[in-house]
Amino acid sequence: MPDKRPLRVLISNDDGPPNPADSPFILPFIEHLENLGWDVKVCLPNSQKSWIAKSFMINDHIELSYYNRKTGEVSFHKQNDNDFYLLSGTPATCINIALNHIFKNQDFDLVIGGPNFGRNSATVYALSSGTVGAAMEAVLLKRKAIALSFAFYSRKWPVNEVQTACNMATNVILHLWDKGQWPEGGLFNVNVPVVDSHRPVYLTRFHKAAYGSLFRPLTDKKAETELSRKEEEEDDCAVEQEVRKEAEGHESERTVFHFSPDLSAMGHPVDAAEGTDAWALHHKFVSVTPMIACFEVENPVRDYGFESFNNKL
Repeated sequence: MPDKRPLRVLISNDDGPPNPADSPFILPFIEHLENLGWDVKVCLPNSQKSWIAKSFMINDHIELSYYNRKTGEVSFHKQNDNDFYLLSGTPATCINIALNHIFKNQDFDLVIGGPNFGRNSATVYALSSGTVGAAMEAVLLKRKAIALSFAFYSRKWPVNEVQTACNMATNVILHLWDKGQWPEGGLFNVNVPVVDSHRPVYLTRFHKAAYGSLFRPLTDKKAETELSRKEEEEDDCAVEQEVRKEAEGHESERTVFHFSPDLSAMGHPVDAAEGTDAWALHHKFVSVTPMIACFEVENPVRDYGFESFNNKL
């Protein structure tokens, strides 16, 4: 059974340094943990890196800078002990460099990816998420890890609701830590609703979903606006999707296509099966989904005919 001392944690995300538009939840969560006495170290991408999963940009030279929490200034010189480390790389890059170089002499209890700006429920988000990718990278480095995401339901998130989400997230993390029953070679994907009161917690499985086009021509703005309006009328997470598109897919006159996911193919959360993460978030519950950092099918029931295939050789 783990002891009751404050935890030593490393945190990264895929939304980048604190920013009201793109990354509003990271600083309140870190401050919440610090107020509880946790030893928190932070290494973040220096810019928005959503939808990048567990990738590395192997031809890039990764640049280190520092984020001043008091002023919001980014510089190449560390000014305060609690400055955040920033890297010009992916979330997985941040975790790998942080554990092997920046904090190589630190003994962390846990690595946390997030809290993400928006939910990471269902397979379409979990397989694409840089937040989940950061946690998966930690698992491959033999660390315990949690991917944490804050699901929101309106364009405003009052301070009290964010603090409630931070409280719920911390309670879930401590519960998982105290139980000490980590998936072998795996992690937990935790989604917490940003609401004004504590909500029940459910152990869930991934909602199996698909998506359509992730990119849209710049000239197709009218169609995008009409689609967004239709989604907002029909889908309880449409507001979150629209805000995330604005934060993660800025337009540019220099490109032909821009990132603008058509998530209508996912269906609506109301249709998600009971016991899935999407079902839980539709009801504004907390979802905890165990997952394995491996794409292998365990004990496949079919041999796919390779025995007879080999007999023909």
